[in-house]
Amino acid sequence: MSAADRLASELTALDSGAGVLALPDAGVVRVSGPGHRDVLQRVLSQDLDGLDPGRGRLALLLTPKGQFRAVMAVFGGAGETQLLAPPGRAAEVAGALSKFLMLSRCTAQADASAGVAVVGAAWLDAAAAGAADPAAVAGGDADSGREALWFGRTMLGVAGATAVGPAWGALHAAGGREVSREAIELLRIRHGVPAWGNELTGTTLPPEVGIEGEAISSTKGCYVGQETMARMATYGHPTRSLAGLRQVGGPLEPPELPLPLTAAGEDRPRASLTSWGLHPQHGGVGLALVRRELAVPGTHLASPGRVFEVASFPLW
Repeated sequence: MSAADRLASELTALDSGAGVLALPDAGVVRVSGPGHRDVLQRVLSQDLDGLDPGRGRLALLLTPKGQFRAVMAVFGGAGETQLLAPPGRAAEVAGALSKFLMLSRCTAQADASAGVAVVGAAWLDAAAAGAADPAAVAGGDADSGREALWFGRTMLGVAGATAVGPAWGALHAAGGREVSREAIELLRIRHGVPAWGNELTGTTLPPEVGIEGEAISSTKGCYVGQETMARMATYGHPTRSLAGLRQVGGPLEPPELPLPLTAAGEDRPRASLTSWGLHPQHGGVGLALVRRELAVPGTHLASPGRVFEVASFPLW
């Protein structure tokens, strides 16, 4: 089977079933110590008041000027707070938070445990084979599970769950098929979900990529970057927005990212291609940060040798 046929088969399986992806570093950070929740409340963008054990909320760590620094799901725990970062990012999250915890007796420790992500249309049916409380996982919360710790998020930009601990066998027995990160990445691009390191970088403001509604509280008190977010919500809007692209010309090899893009008849870049994937049926697809006036379906953007068209989400 060719690589393209294998990818097409994985995507078909995800449309109707469940896929399983191994995570060598599941991205868990454990924050503990007296008053640690108060520190997180003052630092993170999400309101953590009333976060009961097992409950989860998406949050951001921002710079004082509102740019992105880290994204995580925060879960209440007994004596500690568990953070689920994107896979492989736990050490970065722990390091960034440690700067705010250094004057307290609290710590943020990256947990190097491996895990698995279960995704696809039937992810919850597969997760039910290992989670003690599938309803909690379905709601985006955490569950101690039968053998593994379950989180009702993947932090991969697609719906699903993350299991930390021995869950692989149960998921396979429940019909989960092993899938590639490439397949999951295509689904993320399809629905326009920003990813750390691609759309979410140190130059990105959350409203530019549409993540503020879920990850930023509009009612809590101060947090790092709060003044900038409040001003944008009250007085203005970002000059860029996240757009989906279909490649309509040029080579189908992966481009070097980020890739500056220009509008027709212009020389100065007005957009930046930040994610790209090759769909076996739909060709090249991607995400870009685009000047708002150009983020209109049908607009053509180009780089030397490639042409893209702005398209609505989902991209197919």
